[in-house]
Amino acid sequence: MRILHTADWHLNHRLGRIDRNEDICRCLRQIAAYLEEYQVDVMLVAGDLFDRKRVEDLREGFATIRTIFLPFLERGGTIVAISGNHDNEIFFETLRDAFDLVMPVKGTGEVQRAGRLYIAPNPRLLRLADREGTVVQFVLMPYPTVRAYLRGEPTQFRSIEEKHRAIQDKFARTVVLMQEPAQGFDVSQQAVLVSHVHVRGVTPHSLYNLSEAEDVVFEPNDIPTHWAYVAYGHIHAPQKAREDAEHVRYAGSIERLNFGEAKDSKSVVLIEIDSGGLRGAPQILPLPATPIYQIELTDPLTQIPRLREQYPDAEQALVNYTLHWQAGVHDRDGLCQQIQEIFPRWYARSFKQLGSIAGADSGLSAQRLDDVAGNVRDYLKRNLGEHTEWDEISALAEELLAAEAVSEELLS
Repeated sequence: MRILHTADWHLNHRLGRIDRNEDICRCLRQIAAYLEEYQVDVMLVAGDLFDRKRVEDLREGFATIRTIFLPFLERGGTIVAISGNHDNEIFFETLRDAFDLVMPVKGTGEVQRAGRLYIAPNPRLLRLADREGTVVQFVLMPYPTVRAYLRGEPTQFRSIEEKHRAIQDKFARTVVLMQEPAQGFDVSQQAVLVSHVHVRGVTPHSLYNLSEAEDVVFEPNDIPTHWAYVAYGHIHAPQKAREDAEHVRYAGSIERLNFGEAKDSKSVVLIEIDSGGLRGAPQILPLPATPIYQIELTDPLTQIPRLREQYPDAEQALVNYTLHWQAGVHDRDGLCQQIQEIFPRWYARSFKQLGSIAGADSGLSAQRLDDVAGNVRDYLKRNLGEHTEWDEISALAEELLAAEAVSEELLS
């Protein structure tokens, strides 16, 4: 059975003022091409299909999935997707019930139909066969939430740590339970674990819009490695989840979603499983990635004319720029127009007015009070600039500032 492992699509994502859907769709079309080139049987999407949870965004996202992947389904390919922290669990449950009603699942332990989409907002065992009859079992473990793992149990917790421990314990017990014969699991056949979790120690630690305080964190040894393959989502940098286990992997996000991922290469993972287990090493298939830059223009009259030469990919690049300007010397709006022509996809910007606080040291002038974004950046740099996760902190701050800037523009 040929399996393609991907995750963290984040359909309908925005970075500041820029809608990223076309960038993401370009990557999805490349994935669809890989499905045909390698005659893949099953595509695993290990969570976070969507970025936003509004119903209209979800509807548009599924229309995109249908357009791109319908040929794969029509030729008998199967898509298996679990919910991630960005996905709407209730919407996923509704879709699962609707799909299972239109094409009912077979009884416990039976091999299920190919050529359709399976969605798992809750733990689920799925047994599938390739065209030659090789059966692989998929243990689907969505993102660890109270709704997915503690439904019907007492959920009054004294602290966030207590809640996380309860979810973590139930998650681990569920993984064991899903491998019981009573659940339809066959110990003589190969199995793949699919989940959307944070395993401590993976680097770089790049959780998208989620702090570790909000996340259930698993130790590397919490989940056994006896599986033929383990397909993880949630961490956006593609990598092994355990240094000693080549077959336990994060596929990573399919596109660079913020400046914290600017240096990441994006990819999907192709594997092949037969009755003896994983055949060969996982194969990494590259995806196109959009360039993302942060640019400081301290001498705009000299720097701006050189930007096209300096950034040959300027038309496609996502750019966050800081413009230093001086009243009476620079035409700020004119400079912005020149930058817009070079970088049409700038997603955030800030301004630093030169000479406005001469003679002042740490006091806040009227101009500095107006420069909210600059003050936020200065504060974070002073207090967290040496933090080990500074790139992720800075990237998240820039997203929030960009979103605020868009709101202000709409209001004005």
